Amino acid sequence: MTETIKTNTFFSILWSILSKWSSKLIGMASTMVLARLLTPADFGIIALATIVIAFLDSITDAGLNLYVLRQKKDDSSIFDTAWTLGVIQGFLIAVPLVIGAPWIADFYNQGALQEVIYCLALARILQSFNSLGIIVAQKHLNFKIEFTFTLITRLSYLVSTVGFALYFQSFWALVLGQLVSAVVGCAVSYWVHPFRPKFCLQHWREMLRFSTHTVPFSFGRYINNQLDVAVIGRVAMAEFVGLYHVAVNLATLFTKELLIPVIRGLIPNISVQKDSDNFNQILVTTFAAAVYVFLPIGIGLSMISYEFVKVILGSQWSAAAPMLSWFSLHAMLAGLMMFFSEQFLVILDKEPLSNKLMWLRNVLLIITLAITLSFYDVFALPFALFICSLASLPFVLVVISRALQLSITSLLASWWPAMLSVSVMAYVVSVVPAVYGSVIVTLLLKVSSAALVYLSCLLALFWLRGKPTDSLEQMLLSRIKQQFSR
Repeated sequence: MTETIKTNTFFSILWSILSKWSSKLIGMASTMVLARLLTPADFGIIALATIVIAFLDSITDAGLNLYVLRQKKDDSSIFDTAWTLGVIQGFLIAVPLVIGAPWIADFYNQGALQEVIYCLALARILQSFNSLGIIVAQKHLNFKIEFTFTLITRLSYLVSTVGFALYFQSFWALVLGQLVSAVVGCAVSYWVHPFRPKFCLQHWREMLRFSTHTVPFSFGRYINNQLDVAVIGRVAMAEFVGLYHVAVNLATLFTKELLIPVIRGLIPNISVQKDSDNFNQILVTTFAAAVYVFLPIGIGLSMISYEFVKVILGSQWSAAAPMLSWFSLHAMLAGLMMFFSEQFLVILDKEPLSNKLMWLRNVLLIITLAITLSFYDVFALPFALFICSLASLPFVLVVISRALQLSITSLLASWWPAMLSVSVMAYVVSVVPAVYGSVIVTLLLKVSSAALVYLSCLLALFWLRGKPTDSLEQMLLSRIKQQFSR
């Protein structure tokens, strides 16, 4: 039974990562193309519309997907109720958007924003009719269905957006691409899974009671992830908002966004193992794995930000490079805190504590925004956000270690090999010479050097420590040997 759980966990995480990263990599491919066809101001207008929609999403999010995943038995009436409430949520978002579009456009001083919001409101309604079969499949640890859904939907966005960009040469390419993606996504959601929803409100009371915890959490996450963009949209030009928004997206793509599919793959399995005798060790190892992966990614991306922006986006986006340098560090720390303090606490029925930690981080964020914009300017914000996340991390670790009955010493002791290895990696990358006339070669040289040095240091430290049997390295090596011995 234990081996089956481990196998299902491995493949569910694998398919979840493939699903999320296929979406993000296709999105990055479209960004690479669109960045050369559109201007930062075009991206800025869409970013402003997106943060308004995300705000309404956060205050109406009842956590229906998580509610379905936490149910031990399959119940079609629960699935139908969740789908029905999802449709209602879609209209609760779209109607205020349509009514408030003129005011929103005036608030941000962007007249074109009104028509953009009308179109995106329609896209949100279409998305609300997606079949719940994708979530039902996740409940059964079948993330392959979600991968298929995501791949087709994102490819439709890529093809349509690039086509519209070539024709319109404006932000309307991004808007119409989302509409096409919403139509295709709705159709594909019914094609990939046999579940056929019916309108039903049988369990609406239980789901709304559940939402008393999820809505504050969702709104808190919105503030944590979107408040800075919402604020600078009011005080900065659309061009700066576009640069800022793209830099944030690139930073989170390789940090926080990679954590999300891992968490989603773990959710159906953590509940099964939380009563086991070695559950604390499982948590320590899981947290260590996150540090081993995201510490070198966040720091490495920060150090290659100039070459990365030049290659991926082009010269007209060079102003985004210093932003990306600080955002990658900020997203790395914020992603780790999300991994430690959000989903794991919710899985272990500690939603109130998760909400408190979220809102504590939000208070620090609001103070950071107020101080930075009062005494400095928007260009100092990326660095200020990094300092804010750095200050939040120790407190989050102390609270989490106490809540989950973990030794903070054991947590930090499992991280030091990664921290030492990434320090050596950072030094090596800093002395890699630039290849004259070839930014791409310089980028590849720095990335390959970083990966080689980091992995070599980890293995060397593992050997010098006497190859401890309870280490993350030994667990990974054992798993690799098992795969090759089959």
